[in-house]
Amino acid sequence: EHAADGDPLPDVVPAGPDNPLGPFKFGLGLSGYLIHGSNKKFGIGMRTSHGCFRMYNNNVLELADMAPVGTTVRIISEPYKFGISGGKVYLEAHTPVDDLGNPSVVDKHTAVINALLKRDDLANNLRMNWDVVRDVVAAEDGMPVEIAEPGKAPASAEEPVIFQ
Repeated sequence: EHAADGDPLPDVVPAGPDNPLGPFKFGLGLSGYLIHGSNKKFGIGMRTSHGCFRMYNNNVLELADMAPVGTTVRIISEPYKFGISGGKVYLEAHTPVDDLGNPSVVDKHTAVINALLKRDDLANNLRMNWDVVRDVVAAEDGMPVEIAEPGKAPASAEEPVIFQ
């Protein structure tokens, strides 16, 4: 692609600050896909590459210390993910995309509810802060944000929830 644009890439880039993969790379079982650092901050945490997962250099080095060779990596391509950490419930939202990677026209309200209903451990056992949920969905920045605590009684809906 670069060569076609008149900007051919070198066959080898030596280690150092100009290496686009940063200080460390993880090979995955998928040919051509890596988890790696970067010599540029642009594109980290975004869908800007051809499938690689770019991380801040300090984070990829920290991950390298934590994950031994052979660690299973699960790639989850879902726009809305719920998780629990430290007794708190989090929501992570990304821009929904179609099969070609283009932004998708999707009913975000329905998509968030469907993602929540897939989590049997959460669906009927928490009280969500819907104002925060709306903000997380609107931001679509991939950052997990606390939205609820499990074990709380569900709130009664006094007004409809509308996502934009």
